[in-house]
Amino acid sequence: MRKMSCLFSWTSAAVLTAMVTSHAQGRGGGAWTTAGSDAQRTASVRTDPKISIASMQKPGFQFLWKRKLDSQPLTQPLLLPNIIAYKGFKALAFVGSASGNVYSLDYDLNRMFWEQKVSPPASRTGSAACSSWLPAITRVTPVTPPVPGARGGGGGARGRGPAGPQIANGRGGGDNLFAISGDGRAHVMNPQIGTDQIPPVTFLPANALVIGSVLVDNVLYATTTGSCGGAANGVWAVDLASDAKTVTTFDAKGAAVAGSAAPTFGTDGTIYVATGTGNSLLANAVVSLEAKTLTQKDSFSAGASPFTSNPIVFQYKGKDLVVAANKDGKLYVLDSGSIGGADHKTALHKTSRFSSGTTDVTGLSTWQDAGGTRWVAATLSGTVHADTKFPVNNGAVAKGALVAFTVVDQNDAPTLQPQWVSRDLASPVTPAVVNGVVFALASGEAAGANPAQRAQRSAPAVLYALDAATGKELWTSGTTITSFARGIGPSAGDSQVYVVTYDGTLYAFGMPAER
Repeated sequence: MRKMSCLFSWTSAAVLTAMVTSHAQGRGGGAWTTAGSDAQRTASVRTDPKISIASMQKPGFQFLWKRKLDSQPLTQPLLLPNIIAYKGFKALAFVGSASGNVYSLDYDLNRMFWEQKVSPPASRTGSAACSSWLPAITRVTPVTPPVPGARGGGGGARGRGPAGPQIANGRGGGDNLFAISGDGRAHVMNPQIGTDQIPPVTFLPANALVIGSVLVDNVLYATTTGSCGGAANGVWAVDLASDAKTVTTFDAKGAAVAGSAAPTFGTDGTIYVATGTGNSLLANAVVSLEAKTLTQKDSFSAGASPFTSNPIVFQYKGKDLVVAANKDGKLYVLDSGSIGGADHKTALHKTSRFSSGTTDVTGLSTWQDAGGTRWVAATLSGTVHADTKFPVNNGAVAKGALVAFTVVDQNDAPTLQPQWVSRDLASPVTPAVVNGVVFALASGEAAGANPAQRAQRSAPAVLYALDAATGKELWTSGTTITSFARGIGPSAGDSQVYVVTYDGTLYAFGMPAER
């Protein structure tokens, strides 16, 4: 069977690969390859040569630049720290826009590298959710956790998973950008100039609402919700390395799919999705799927209460644990070996209620500190519920906050133990965690029936750096950002942090590059 490698052949590809790897070792930066950073959607970067608790307590971290890209909302930026381009070595950030544009920026120099138009939805009718379309973009992402210090967080294998040939073969294929346009087609975009490497592949129904995508082992996955464009809610997959490019689907039977970075992969390749409301036996559940066929493996039901976040996955004592947030204001910890137990209703652990706000908990991040302790952070709007007592507080909370837990064994079972509450944050979104520093974004978004009302009532977003061990504020962007953010958390890598705002502006913060 003809593979994608023939489409990406390049003279002296092996030499170029070696050169890129050598250059990457010099920079020492990681990459944010997909929404939520990695296949486990941890929203974290394990190591960084410049960002640390110690460095954030000294002058240096600062606003670097901003660029107005569009008049429409933007996607979370993805990073390609090193590429040998026709203009020399480049470090690129990729951003999609609701207008149907995809942008590539040289983030060292704040220069546009290329801009390409992909098709936006033909129409934006139906529910408010269906009208909030954004293209889905991703890069090649390994299914196994990244190795600290490896190129792009990909373990030095140019995007390889555990085994098998990869799209990364030849012609910088591991550097390709994959975009799903409003007409439902999948684009394999040349990172050098943004053009399609192959003819666009028919993947989803036009006008489907995609809430996440990821490219693992040559297969492009996407998750849809809202029944927009007539697309069934669920998970979709297409093997871009095959001749047939047959599309496989998992249908949630009408249940909404939760989160903004779905699907989530376990380290063994199992796929996890969380569902919300719907007239379906699969509603209010976390479901595990087999990656190649998307057949259901197992499920956990939360009864009548819907999940509100996509799952995150991390290893604890050699086993994958799955955590997701529920509308009841609690976090659920599930055993990947049997996520719901024999009755499909038994969790390993669930926290007491910690959110008393009217807005659901939607953002989760996880990281492991230098001492080996596993942490989980969650967003909340409004005040902290009295049922949960946090030992460390960083001021009164009225508008929202981040709350942090550690994973601790109790009665031979992993549990989430409350640790700290951040300062007050207006409508926080999923934080990015870099080497012991939590970058929390107070989005400033206010409720509103339509975009115009939201824009009128909202306040400018503010980025904060917090000590991951205590939640203590280390740094703030102050009044630098001039618009609110809508549901998109910061991304990070290469000692920089990126924020996109509703007015189509990209902001970069970080340690200045040494040149």
